[in-house]
Amino acid sequence: MAMVFTARAVRRAAVRAPPPSTARRPVVARRAAPVLAPARPGRGTAAVRVVAFRDVHREEMIVKMGNGLINSWFKGIRDGPDTVRDALATTLDDSVRYASHAVVKNVEGQGPEFIAKHMAQERARMKVLDWRVIASAACSQDDTFFALVEVKYASKSAKSDKPLVAYKVFEADVMYDDTALRALCIHERGQLMPEEVMGIASIDSAQRLCTAVPFPEADVTPYPKGLDNETVLKNTRAWCQARSSGQQEGILDQVLDPSFRLWDAYGMLPVICDRRKTPDACTVRYADVKDIIRQTKENYAIRCTQLDCAVSADRSVALQHWRSVVTPKAGGKPFTIDGVEVDVFGPDGKIKDIWLFRDPMDHEKAALEGGA
Repeated sequence: MAMVFTARAVRRAAVRAPPPSTARRPVVARRAAPVLAPARPGRGTAAVRVVAFRDVHREEMIVKMGNGLINSWFKGIRDGPDTVRDALATTLDDSVRYASHAVVKNVEGQGPEFIAKHMAQERARMKVLDWRVIASAACSQDDTFFALVEVKYASKSAKSDKPLVAYKVFEADVMYDDTALRALCIHERGQLMPEEVMGIASIDSAQRLCTAVPFPEADVTPYPKGLDNETVLKNTRAWCQARSSGQQEGILDQVLDPSFRLWDAYGMLPVICDRRKTPDACTVRYADVKDIIRQTKENYAIRCTQLDCAVSADRSVALQHWRSVVTPKAGGKPFTIDGVEVDVFGPDGKIKDIWLFRDPMDHEKAALEGGA
């Protein structure tokens, strides 16, 4: 298969370059005469409209590889990394980067041996009972893979056999040409284990008992007939746009379903979670979401950029990764927050649920670390 190059692939390092602690895709040499796909216009850090054609076969191949990687990942944690070394050797690049983000504690490393070590450490903490991929998707414009995974496990650290459930989102940057189909970078976001929640100073005992905010799978349907991906992608971009300074929150009226709910997938961010409410302690309805956005923009200058987005081929799910540069208006240094989310859409493409793993804002981080 001939290699496909897009304008985004060329610019990606500049647009998406995170701080050194969260660097993602390494620079990869590619062939001198690439086959060009229809490309989008140049950009700085603002979200732009995708004009490249989808390559359905390419996306199918990336999803197949990605789902295999997920299965090897959890098999390695369950049975030990040595049981999946051969499988991982065919799906991981020799310089693969890994990063996991767990609210206030991040893990980063590089290379297959680091990932094998990470699997062994996870195996020491948890007994994996089962896992399933709820939804997965790929974007052929920049060769990105996403998967939402449900994991059933018991905590070895807590010395308990009680079955627990956690949800994780994996994102992988993929190298796909006529010689290889491999993951270059893996980004994992997942719900915390009980002992991790108890390590956060400001979480009270009620929160410690509830670590898994369930994914609203009941809202997921087969991919709606007659719906096109561009409608879904337009709506996901509007979500990022509305949260940027200088933009009106009212644009969400056209893209969010009246039943819309915003979920804090971590189950602990103070802006969203109110443990006094049950059972929807960590969900916010549409009217309150607009108020949160408005109040946040009153205190901060925000520039949100959608980095990656992929729509499932067979389910009413899109997954996206965005980054916001946030500057306190009262003074202080700008900071960056990332979010990885699962967007569930209806038959008209309007978003019904956003199930979100987001970095904490500065005041949230202070509260979670016991600074407030």
